[in-house]
Amino acid sequence: MVDWNDPDLEAKLGVLSVQLLYAIFGLYSWEYIRSSHVEIALLRRQLPFRWPLLSYITARFSFLIAIILHVTVSSPFYIVVDCQSINFVIIFSTNVAIGCSTTNLMIRTWLIWKTSLLRLLLILLSLGHWTLLTLFVATIRASTINGVCMIDFVNPAYASAVLIYVMLYDLALLVFTVIGLLRMPSPSTLWKTLVKQGVVYFICSFLANLILLALARLNLNMIMNVIFGAPVGCICTIASSKVVLSLLRPPSNYESDSTSLAKVHPLTTNFTVTAPWSPSVSEAQETICIESRQVLHDP
Repeated sequence: MVDWNDPDLEAKLGVLSVQLLYAIFGLYSWEYIRSSHVEIALLRRQLPFRWPLLSYITARFSFLIAIILHVTVSSPFYIVVDCQSINFVIIFSTNVAIGCSTTNLMIRTWLIWKTSLLRLLLILLSLGHWTLLTLFVATIRASTINGVCMIDFVNPAYASAVLIYVMLYDLALLVFTVIGLLRMPSPSTLWKTLVKQGVVYFICSFLANLILLALARLNLNMIMNVIFGAPVGCICTIASSKVVLSLLRPPSNYESDSTSLAKVHPLTTNFTVTAPWSPSVSEAQETICIESRQVLHDP
């Protein structure tokens, strides 16, 4: 029987968590630089700013701040910091990234539905999500142990409640998106893309949060409770960013659809999907995606 509270085992787990953190830092930094063309286009005014872009940019930048601070605190160099304060900023930034990642999906679901009642439900679910994420930050305590600033208290029951809510919220967004798209008379390329994106994001988010939920329920020790926090935030942020960026890429059967698309008058050069969505404008949305890619990549 493994003694998860053994000091030697906890020391090894501490080293493993730091190594995992540096791996996440390298992965996310590479992905951030690789997909920074949206931010560059906004700075160069090649892409007009629209409000749906706010959650996309906030999620990416918040997790970048969180992972940089986390690596700085865990570095082998001696740094004098207020452990509780710096961990508060790290957890808060990570939760903002997770919240905005889910908001990216909520915005798409919002635009699909015209029903005021369902939109009100989406707002309430989103407010509940953000409320739980905010309260979770207030329940965490951190201290310096063996010269390393780390979290030393997380309420397992509250952590489990937050994770279960996030998983159910992601599932609800996927179901509402699919139902809303099924109401359209005929599926288009964009229809299939949105369904595929929703399923892929849900699978990634569900599996990542399921691991955290299992560890929270087992409550083996404090390190095991939080060791996968940064990887889960990284997975959710990258998956959500990919969902947004995929709208910039033309569909694979673009050539075959060029005749029908040529008949649709361009609505905007912004890559974000504009409301309201309806079957009559589904092809126009594909034109938006194609033109947006040209805006971002053409000099």
